[in-house]
Amino acid sequence: MINFETTQWTMICAATDQSSAENRRALSDLCEKYWKPLHDYVYFRVRDEATAEDAVQAFITRLIEKDHLATADPRRGKFRAFLITAFKHFLSEEWRSENALKRGGGQAVHSMDQVEDSRTDATVTHTAEHEFERVWARSILTNALKNLETEFQMKGEERQFQSLKPFLLQPKSQKIQVLAEQLQMNPPAARMAVSRLRSRFRDILRHEIAQTVTSEEQIDEEIRDLFKAFQS
Repeated sequence: MINFETTQWTMICAATDQSSAENRRALSDLCEKYWKPLHDYVYFRVRDEATAEDAVQAFITRLIEKDHLATADPRRGKFRAFLITAFKHFLSEEWRSENALKRGGGQAVHSMDQVEDSRTDATVTHTAEHEFERVWARSILTNALKNLETEFQMKGEERQFQSLKPFLLQPKSQKIQVLAEQLQMNPPAARMAVSRLRSRFRDILRHEIAQTVTSEEQIDEEIRDLFKAFQS
């Protein structure tokens, strides 16, 4: 059972000592996980790499330095929802205003005008948000897979993992008989190895998601959203 009292999200939101190295490290870890989804959300709108990177860097810096998480309500559970809402506000208000003053004496940066203008285009807005969801989903799955691989490596079973991994990524195209020959097992033992791999992957995936929610029910919701992001 996952202890939601010690996950990154709840630990940060409950923190009262902003100088705590542990809480700042947890925030840094969460922001690192969401860097790519936030980047791609902006990049889809502006198609400018420098602008996207600058926007995310400025947002993350502001989030940490100004203690904006103090306004978050962990009872709502999803760090992802809090983060994208805060990011949208930052782009439309603070980032736009700051850059208008920095570049051009009150003239807004052209690429950020595109972010502002695209808010009125429902299709662009929907697609940008879907891009955020899709990149988030890929990031979660990639992290879970890396953690699973690390477990096999620590046990000296890297070769076995490489043989088993296709049964997670492309299960329909894999043959148990081929796997059994690779691992020098009989087919029932190979099936059991695949079953254990999938079970462990599910556990790791749930733990990865648990870092950003506050209940078992929200883990299930996030998993559904994760796979939906690849289907829509």
